Amino acid sequence: MNQIVIGTAGHIDHGKTALVKALTGVDTDRLQEEKSRGMTIDLGFAFLNKDITIIDVPGHEKFIRNMVSGVSTIHIALVVVAADDGVMPQTKEHLQILSLLCIPQGVIALTKTDMVSDPDWLDLVEMEIHEIVAGTSLESAPIIRTSVNPESGISELRQALLHEAGKVRFTLDRGFFRLPIDRVFLKTGFGIVVTGTVISGSLSVGDEIYCQPVGQQCKVRGLQSHGEKTETVSMGDRAAVNVVGIEKNQAWRGAELVQSGWIASTSIFIAHVQMIPGIGWELKSKQRVRIHLGTAEVLGRVTISGKRLKTGESGIMLIRLEKPLVAAMDDRFVMRSYSPMHTIGGGVILDPNPKGKWNEIRNWMNTLSTVRSQRFNQFIDQFWTQPKTKMEWGRVFHCSIEDIQQFITENRLEIRNKLVYNPEKFSFAKKVFLERIKQFHKQHPYRKSINGDIIRKELRFSESWFTMVINDCVNENLILPIEAGYALRDHEISLSSSDQKKADLISEVLARSRFAPQSLNDILEKTQLEDESILELLHVLKGKEKSIEIKAGLWLEKSNFNKLISMLKSYFLSKEKLSVPDFKTLTHLTRKTAIPLLEYLDKSGFTFRKENERIKGDRL
Repeated sequence: MNQIVIGTAGHIDHGKTALVKALTGVDTDRLQEEKSRGMTIDLGFAFLNKDITIIDVPGHEKFIRNMVSGVSTIHIALVVVAADDGVMPQTKEHLQILSLLCIPQGVIALTKTDMVSDPDWLDLVEMEIHEIVAGTSLESAPIIRTSVNPESGISELRQALLHEAGKVRFTLDRGFFRLPIDRVFLKTGFGIVVTGTVISGSLSVGDEIYCQPVGQQCKVRGLQSHGEKTETVSMGDRAAVNVVGIEKNQAWRGAELVQSGWIASTSIFIAHVQMIPGIGWELKSKQRVRIHLGTAEVLGRVTISGKRLKTGESGIMLIRLEKPLVAAMDDRFVMRSYSPMHTIGGGVILDPNPKGKWNEIRNWMNTLSTVRSQRFNQFIDQFWTQPKTKMEWGRVFHCSIEDIQQFITENRLEIRNKLVYNPEKFSFAKKVFLERIKQFHKQHPYRKSINGDIIRKELRFSESWFTMVINDCVNENLILPIEAGYALRDHEISLSSSDQKKADLISEVLARSRFAPQSLNDILEKTQLEDESILELLHVLKGKEKSIEIKAGLWLEKSNFNKLISMLKSYFLSKEKLSVPDFKTLTHLTRKTAIPLLEYLDKSGFTFRKENERIKGDRL
């Protein structure tokens, strides 16, 4: 069974820790400073039963970040209000945080009822509680009157919590291990131990794991849950993880243990933020804020698509962090003002690591949907030239293959060769591909085809996407694969009368040169034609099998090359080896022109190089 986590919330000194002790028998004030000051400073943990963990969080404003760390992983809120004080500022702020983090269920404990003799006062406090929870997820939460000394209402409270636990609907496991760290300590004989609540996946002794944001790989030496050794922990478990391969300064509260390849650190993300209504705060671009995500607290600056965000309003913004943290798609966070510190809003991450220049990011930011399936479709369309597999998209969206398949079905996307794509974008990809070939034919009417690698890089298609487009166009008889390139099916090369004369002139130059390869400059000097015109016409001659490009920029007439092949066949009838001097004598070439020609013969299989000599190749 998945672990259910209950988190306390409420003002300082309203009896949260005493109430947890009455429910579980565990004093969660584990630090000496907490005992001496009579308040919870750090997170404390107890267990209602083997399946339910209670996190006791601080109520003092100074320790609000620890409170956020605690409630970021809970299923049920135990809101505590002291009967003698009633609703206080931290009560309201904690309720705001619960709402911002979308905690769906809760129970309200009215504590210290033994200190109030007037029953009408208790009724008034309950009325005030109903007012502040109206319109929130805790609107229908039961209110249980309790006292720990003498004990009263504790049994009813326990039953109410168990009843809520029975209604918990677990979120789908993201499919990879993730544990936000809330404590780090050294244990003699063991080394580094980190603790936290597993929020997805599972972990076993011996597993390799990464500590982010430092990106340090480490290995799980031992595990504990509920104070007992275990071989495996899974989503919802409170876990103590003994890791090796990492130093104490590489792990801290706010860091995370994560499965390799799934999630990394970020210093910039796009989020949808909801401002708390009625607080008098407004958010402006470049304003410095505190971001509380999981167990981390990091300072950052906001960039809002509009000029500002007023109290009660919501909007999409870019947040640049002063230090990296670990963030996943759809993580929820709380935003507090820099100074003075107040909770002003919270949000959900829409893109944990946006790429591109500011204008590109701004345009992208203004279009993103808060609905996951719609946003997935936006990612598919935005990055249509580089489609991914379901597994790859799972790592972008930090979710399971089942989630990705649901997005694919909802958006009527298709899968081919394991790639997820929008069929309309595929049709568009074929269109731009064919248009590019058409443009090439217009610019270079005498070229047989455009090189495949060139066009793929120009269009920024991934290799797998490009292959899909090519195969479809070939199967539909729209293009022809020619050598290393592609041409439209109806493309024909027809020289004008003037260009035919130029081509004949180039052929004459090559013919007179016999076995000596000619460069573009050589041909230019001997024909006085335009440089670009020469190259185009050489490719036409090559297509008509009247010229050969033996090396980039070096050309030979095909009939002369055929004569050379005949000479080599005769040569090898009586001799086994051909040296460079022998080849020079045979062709009357210099070493400068002989070597490139020999290398072409080797590459084409007419000869085979053995040390400094050639032997007969398979094609002779």
